[in-house]
Amino acid sequence: MTSNRLVRLAGAVAAPLLVTGAVIAQAGVASANVGWHGDHDVLYVSKSASPSNDDRGCDSAAFSTIQSAVSAAPARGTVVVCGGTYHEQVVISKRLSLEGKRGATIDETGVTPAFQVTLPGLGTQTIFAAVIIVSSHVELEGFRVTNAQGEGVLAAGLGGGLRDIEIEHNAVVHNDLGGGVPPASPYFECAAAGQIPGDCGEGVHFVAVADSRVQGNFIARNSGGVLLTDETGPTHDNVIEGNVVTDNASDCGVTVPGHNPNALSAAGQRQPSVAGVYDNLIKENVITHNGFRGEGAGVLFANAGPGTASYDNRVEGNFIAGNELSGVTMHAHTIGPNQFEDLNGNTIVGNVIGTNNTGGDPLDAPASPEDLQTTGVLVFSGGTPVSARIAHNIIFSNHFGIWLSKVVTASGLGTNRFADVTVEISGGH
Repeated sequence: MTSNRLVRLAGAVAAPLLVTGAVIAQAGVASANVGWHGDHDVLYVSKSASPSNDDRGCDSAAFSTIQSAVSAAPARGTVVVCGGTYHEQVVISKRLSLEGKRGATIDETGVTPAFQVTLPGLGTQTIFAAVIIVSSHVELEGFRVTNAQGEGVLAAGLGGGLRDIEIEHNAVVHNDLGGGVPPASPYFECAAAGQIPGDCGEGVHFVAVADSRVQGNFIARNSGGVLLTDETGPTHDNVIEGNVVTDNASDCGVTVPGHNPNALSAAGQRQPSVAGVYDNLIKENVITHNGFRGEGAGVLFANAGPGTASYDNRVEGNFIAGNELSGVTMHAHTIGPNQFEDLNGNTIVGNVIGTNNTGGDPLDAPASPEDLQTTGVLVFSGGTPVSARIAHNIIFSNHFGIWLSKVVTASGLGTNRFADVTVEISGGH
């Protein structure tokens, strides 16, 4: 996701979500099965279910749709989904564990999305994600999530931040299908900017989420992999660990952008209780071959404009190769006098970074020079000073190992190891 793309997102995506007082409407969500007599905290979903069953296992499941079981489950309960393909949109608005057995698939093919958000002055927006989480303390595990017009999985704090979301051991594949120019879907996340198609929210998207985890998932063939943003509040202290993020064609493997212009005060001071994307850990993932039809890095930190902030995040122990932009990319912009953005304190440590920037980085061209060579790590700023730590990485098979703008200060550079790299460190100060 390029810096120009982020500017587009700030206007076309962030603005609607920044409106306070959102009203959530869940149209058409199924209620509990009539005639279910269970009195336990574990509910079962099966393609062969019957409401008269005792609901003690897959062979006696009482629920034939995931949403009906989710709606009927008590808070802190568990819904177990037996093998099969379920064509529905699933909305989780209570504390709950949703567990898929082998072969459990949430497939949004042919589904008319039901979940809507009404925003003052903007009317009703329909959310096209396959799984939507709007409660804290939710676990989603063991599913194949596919064929959504928007995100595969969206966790969004609307009117308050979410915590303790666990997205584990799922396959989130072939989502974000509503893009294009013109977009195939009316979902606002899919809105195009000129000839740049919308990303439709990417595979897994956290908005205003803290202290949560995306772990052990296979995330592929979406527009992008994992997206952390702050339109409705800060997104921080999350862990993205042990995932395979690959073949997401249009965008980055992991994108960590500041979108909310209230992350900094008018004096440029951080306002972490208001907004910002910070203190997130991206650890021990395999991030390969993303952005090959667009402009996508392996991992991207960037800001959408004045007042936005993505800072103090950490990229550690990942394998990153074959991405269209640099393996780890940081983009800051040229902003006006007395304006501020914050891209400081991000750390890149202990990663193995192969050939990246396979398509060349336009940066803020034509106003700035371009890095059109293969590059392991790139930190670019159009003028705002940026500090980072880049240490103990192994970088191989690139023209540039580490490429830095003149206004960038990076510590730890001498601890990195290079192999088959033409220019180990370029620029910086």
